[in-house]
Amino acid sequence: MPSVCIGVQLCLGYLAIFFATWIINGVDYNRIGENALTTKLWYAFPTLFGSAFLVVAITALGWWRMVLFDKTKSGPQWVWILPVAMAGVIALNFLGVVPKQPTSELLGWSLLGAVGVGFGEEMITRGSLIVGLRSRVSEGKVWLISSLLFSALHLPNVLFGFPLWAMPVQVLFTFIMGSGFYAIRRMSGTLILSMILHGLWDSALFLNVAVGGAPSSIQYSVYPIAIICVIAVLCWGRNVQAQQVRPSAINTIPE
Repeated sequence: MPSVCIGVQLCLGYLAIFFATWIINGVDYNRIGENALTTKLWYAFPTLFGSAFLVVAITALGWWRMVLFDKTKSGPQWVWILPVAMAGVIALNFLGVVPKQPTSELLGWSLLGAVGVGFGEEMITRGSLIVGLRSRVSEGKVWLISSLLFSALHLPNVLFGFPLWAMPVQVLFTFIMGSGFYAIRRMSGTLILSMILHGLWDSALFLNVAVGGAPSSIQYSVYPIAIICVIAVLCWGRNVQAQQVRPSAINTIPE
């Protein structure tokens, strides 16, 4: 049976493997994605090792369908603007890399890292954790707790060289992006789309760093869109729930 405890344990297990790999490989956060070697050791390896653990754990628990698919889709159709906007930014960032002619090794490890981070981080925050939280709390709290945890995952980065003064900004941006990925799961009815977009988003950013380029500034337009969309999805779900409760309440009124 799903539980918050199991969801948290899966999260901690992934993080233990991830950070242990960073420590063993001597990560320097500010140089991640600098070249093929740092992309392999500090981006692909920790996320892929953590994801392998999750594959085994989720299989043992029999949670695959629950973590990957919701029973219903939730949200107005216009919320699809969020994944479309993300896909557009990802495409622009990848196009910015092409003229720099990255090596096949760099591309390969970057794409493997995309698989690792997309599967791993989405599985622990908007997959298994959401399944566990839904057994105990309301959907509004599911969004809040899972998004806060997603942003909190990045706090240890300061121990590996990330500037302390920049941490509040990173935590805020990751909370917003986490909320956006939550909205995408709800409106699409599956975690798979969030996994794909998350992995490609990160990979495009790392590739730009590796080739000495700069990600498109248009990416910042995604953050306000994500805020609007998650509010819309939560309100939509609340309204649907209220409509379902209202008829049952009427039926209990004695004639």
